[in-house]
Amino acid sequence: MCAVAASAAMLLTACTGGSSDDKPAHPVFGVPVEQQPRQALLTTQAARTASFTQTLTFTSASGDTVQTTSGRLDFPGGRAAGTIDWAQAEDLTEEARDTLLGVRLGASRAPARTEVAIEPDTIRLRAGGAGYWLRYEGSSDAFGTGAAIDALRGSEAAFGGTLLEVLSGAQKVKHAPAEKGGRTYRAELTVFNALRLFPKDLGSELTADIDPNGTATPVPLSISVDATGRVTRAEADLSGLLDKEDGALDEMTGLRAVLELGGFGAAAPVMPAASERTLDAKEAVRAVGEMEKGGCADLTTGTRTLDMMVSVPCAQPHDARIFAHARFDASYPGRKEAKRMAVEACTDGYRSAPAAWTGEGTEKGHFWYTWPGEEDWGVGADPVVTCYVETR
Repeated sequence: MCAVAASAAMLLTACTGGSSDDKPAHPVFGVPVEQQPRQALLTTQAARTASFTQTLTFTSASGDTVQTTSGRLDFPGGRAAGTIDWAQAEDLTEEARDTLLGVRLGASRAPARTEVAIEPDTIRLRAGGAGYWLRYEGSSDAFGTGAAIDALRGSEAAFGGTLLEVLSGAQKVKHAPAEKGGRTYRAELTVFNALRLFPKDLGSELTADIDPNGTATPVPLSISVDATGRVTRAEADLSGLLDKEDGALDEMTGLRAVLELGGFGAAAPVMPAASERTLDAKEAVRAVGEMEKGGCADLTTGTRTLDMMVSVPCAQPHDARIFAHARFDASYPGRKEAKRMAVEACTDGYRSAPAAWTGEGTEKGHFWYTWPGEEDWGVGADPVVTCYVETR
């Protein structure tokens, strides 16, 4: 009896002791520390939706120029809606402004505000005060400027260019406890990973170090997560990227990104209503040389390039009206001669164009023109000079 009782007691103790001590591992804090930033990202995505605000602050002697991106994310649905706003330093040079906001034709600069709506196969944007959305579907490579449009879409969240895109690349991770059961992390990113925050053209102006394995200039990264393991804040000091000499951004002395997340599991992003006017970019966005004479255009396409326009009806407000094209021989004459030929052709075109076209110009007798550079001169077709007036 005693032997049997003792054996039963031992079995009971082993069973009850195991059930009271075993606890589910924390989805983030229960894995090795170097894996925790990635697990925190996955836990954030598991919340299904979130709101976000990110600031990119470019510091120079003339003051801070700040890009603020904000909106809502639908992680499993691959959707996002938000805005991109720029607040520019008062004395920022034109070259730096064009590099940051993107270039466009004409005297005006790219608008400081752009609305963006992203779905799995569609990117829509509405720039400045435009009365319509531009819809880019599928691959944007068809426009020859896909990098800028595709940069609006992320791989870790539908809205691209946020620090969520680089958290999985965190290296040399160290952690510390935070209030309310959360944690903070200190880590590093490679320059190559950090450049995922920027459109390709802007990234190339920031740094000359684009070696995928380069670690010579580590980017400091900090991450904050709440008690459940969701990312609530991330910050990166990107100043080390500013190593390109004699570039458009050589006046910049500092660059910092700060991302804040909240509203987990709340409402999904509000997408543009079906009733809102939308233009199919495959039809509306055209190379300058493909515009019809007498046609009207808006000059902001979202492609961050100088050779594209949005074709719009002349009956609605528009930025420009094309009054002439001129074709030249395939042999490049040199920049100075190409410019002289363009001025001559557009001057003749201005004089002979219908007054209804040129009369729309904001300044009588003044016109704009664009022509291919040496690398594009005669590529695929005869080089074309396009002449137009700005109408607002």
